[in-house]
Amino acid sequence: MKRTGIAAALLAALLTLSACAAKNPYTRSDDIISYKPVDSAKTVITVGKYAVANSDELEAALEAKFPKVDFVFTEPDAGDNDIAYMKLMSDGGKLEDIQFCAHIIGADNDFLYDMSGENFTGAFNLSSLDSMSVDGKLYQIPVSNTLMGIAYNKSLFERSGWQVPADLDELYALCDTIEAAGIRSFVPCLKYYTVDESVAFGLSYDDVFASAEKQVLYHDFYSGNGSCQGLLEPAFQAVKNLYDRGYVNDDDFSSSVTELRQDLYAGKLAMLPSNVSILAFVKDEKPADEIGFIGYPTKTPGQRWMQIAPGNLLSVSAVSMQDAKKKQIILDALEYLTTEEGQTILLNCFPGVSSLKQYTLDADTISPEASDCIQNGRIFYADYYASNDLVPAWQQYASGQMSLADFVAANDAAKPADYLGALNEAPIGTAAEDFTVLDTSLYIADVMREATGADAALILNGSFYDGNLARIFKGDIRLPSRFVLKSVGSKDYLTTYEITGANLKALMEHPIIKGAEINALYACSGLKIQYAPWAASDANVRSLTLADGTAIDDSAVYTVAAWAGSIDARYITAKAQEFPDVGANKDLMTAAIRKAGTISPAHDGRVTLVWDTKP
Repeated sequence: MKRTGIAAALLAALLTLSACAAKNPYTRSDDIISYKPVDSAKTVITVGKYAVANSDELEAALEAKFPKVDFVFTEPDAGDNDIAYMKLMSDGGKLEDIQFCAHIIGADNDFLYDMSGENFTGAFNLSSLDSMSVDGKLYQIPVSNTLMGIAYNKSLFERSGWQVPADLDELYALCDTIEAAGIRSFVPCLKYYTVDESVAFGLSYDDVFASAEKQVLYHDFYSGNGSCQGLLEPAFQAVKNLYDRGYVNDDDFSSSVTELRQDLYAGKLAMLPSNVSILAFVKDEKPADEIGFIGYPTKTPGQRWMQIAPGNLLSVSAVSMQDAKKKQIILDALEYLTTEEGQTILLNCFPGVSSLKQYTLDADTISPEASDCIQNGRIFYADYYASNDLVPAWQQYASGQMSLADFVAANDAAKPADYLGALNEAPIGTAAEDFTVLDTSLYIADVMREATGADAALILNGSFYDGNLARIFKGDIRLPSRFVLKSVGSKDYLTTYEITGANLKALMEHPIIKGAEINALYACSGLKIQYAPWAASDANVRSLTLADGTAIDDSAVYTVAAWAGSIDARYITAKAQEFPDVGANKDLMTAAIRKAGTISPAHDGRVTLVWDTKP
């Protein structure tokens, strides 16, 4: 397992451009690039968010700094392999001018711009740039390094009289107390290898990282020059201990981090191991309870530590930089983002630690304890060594189905994620022509309706939560992971619901996800709709009928297929049937495309997009 060290991480700045004032390329009749109006009188810069962020503050700051530019932020983060999907987007001519993503590409490529010769790179710590370098080329820059710790429901702690644990013994004693109260105590989302490794490291800091000698041993293992035997056994045992104590179970190896976060907000879960980016969700989702963020307790009372690891990254489209006007705007924007002002705004959007040489840490961008850990040196660096391919072995070891010796061997054999390698896998089918995102959503809705026999089927289009973000390009169809729906858990089955005509009309106009109304279109099968994406939230739906044009009867009851959780309960009269055998959306789509062999967009006129902002 050969690796090159990665040292920091990036996420950050935004922009992407694409356009001319004469014609707005985003008012297409057949797709929705943004649910916010685009100012075609300005130069348009598109910014693809392949990582989680509340970008409103950043968008506002950039547009104030560059008043002749409209920065259009998009949600293209389809599935769980951002790098491979970015490559598909580039090959299809749809890659945004600038991208934020959460993974280091680590490979030479032809679709990202080499920033190594640009002046703004001089503002970064050399070590952070070295960690991104690919044979001297710099395809990504670090914006924030992430901190791994424990998010906890501070309000729940205060109501229950619980104290933040000072050491490991207190942590486990507190977990027992919380479990006895009928509340889940300490639950990581173990379906991600990064979480498995971070929880293991955090709970075993004293035994694995507390000395320089042990850190050298880890570096040798990480670099492929040594075994984890004799070093990481305490880390492995720490995760198994969570299972043995009953804090976690097999379901947690396939759980939804969104559902866990909502449980944390609701007081159903007391502590959620996470990276500091959870604070961006808290800022955006505004839970009623206060959420805190602390380090991992150690054997020494009062000495909580946090892991620092690569976080988010910024890249630029190679094609976009061939346009001289776009290139200058992008470089000017990146220069701004390396200033004190720009960096502060970035870290407000992407919480973490800056990689700039000179930047004053603002404790308001992270938790007070995270700031304290940084300022007092209670931070240990450990990059990730495996991939999600190792997660089943973590589950088998934790549940007692794999011996420690076999698990050590599995970790020694583990290879880092090869994101672009997923594009070399056998295709699942062929597309006769390009699909837009909306075309893809409509195809999914048709497959859902056919699988269930429902009167109609609905899937949110372009919604980060519970919706489709993917598109399909002409030719061989690879990367079925693009069809993974975010926040849809393993038990959120495809389901049919009984819904009255009146409520069907209401939910199409007012989609509610996680208790809050969102601005998004339900792509439909069995219905026909005229929809104005840029209109007011109560005036998006201009007309809605059954597919044949027949009026929807307010008092009639229709069966509607949807993924569990994607239609708010207030609209549902009754649950008709669950369809667990079809699997997740990825499974359903893979099976449907394989069965069809070659697929094409419907082109049946069921959705008409109206591009005005009038009520």
